[in-house]
Parts: sequence; structure tokens; C-alpha cells
Amino acid sequence: MNFYRSISAGLGVGSIAAIIAILISLPLKSPDDILFNAASVGFAAVGFGGLAGLSWHWSQRDLAVGRQYLASSIGMIVAALAVAAAAGLQFEDALVFTVPLALISSIIPIVGTPIAAKSEKFRNCNYLLLVAIAVAMSIALAGQGDQESGSLSLPPP
Repeated sequence: MNFYRSISAGLGVGSIAAIIAILISLPLKSPDDILFNAASVGFAAVGFGGLAGLSWHWSQRDLAVGRQYLASSIGMIVAALAVAAAAGLQFEDALVFTVPLALISSIIPIVGTPIAAKSEKFRNCNYLLLVAIAVAMSIALAGQGDQESGSLSLPPP
């Protein structure tokens, strides 16, 4: 399998995961809108897609899905959940926000990358269009938070 094909398939499927995760993250209560927003969620999902594409390319064998790909996939899920757990230690009620998004952002690229890389229906340009849409959504919706905005003032004594 071609390196460019594997990477673009992973990024494309990661972009699909990013779009889903961004839309799901909007109604969720973020523990910190500056750190946990549509941009961080979207870019993380696209990044997981790129990692899934690299992993898929490096583990190519005659098998449908080899042990190397499964091992790296488990590693990516563990890494995503570790980041979610770390956020849970730093922010109150962060697990409710981060765990579902971490699972969406990691599992969709892991499952979808081999399917997309083998598919003949999409060409590389279609996957790159998905990346552009995911990046645009991430940036455009980064300011959409659930924290109240208002006047800047000190808390009451």
C-alpha cells in the first residue's frame, strides 16, 4: 500500500471523527473553554487519524488487520484515555467531557482507516477535502463555549 494513500485515508477518517466530535462537544459542558474547545477536539481527532494512517502503512501484511496494527491501535486508545484521565485530575467534571470525545477521536480513525485505505471509491483529494472541512470547523467553532460571557468584575467578598 502506498504511503500517501495510507496517510491521506487516515487523515480523512480522522477528519470525519473530528467533525463528529466537534458537533458532540458543542452541547457538552466543557471544564475549560480555553483549553477544551472545538479546535483542540478537532485537531486531536485529525491527529489520531494521521497516527492511524502511519500505523496502517507500517503494519501492512497479507492479513486483513495484523497484530502490529491492533497493538498500535490499543496504544492509541490508551493514550487518548490517559489524556482524558489527566484532564480529569486537573479539572472538575472533565471526564464527562473528555472520555466520550477521546473514544470518538481514537476509535473511528482506528476502525475506519483500513477500510478507507482499501477503498477505491475515494481518491486522495476527497480525503484532503475532508481535512479542510474539519480544520475549518475546528477554527470556526473554537469560540463556541458554554461558559457565560459578561462584564469583567471581581467576585463578591
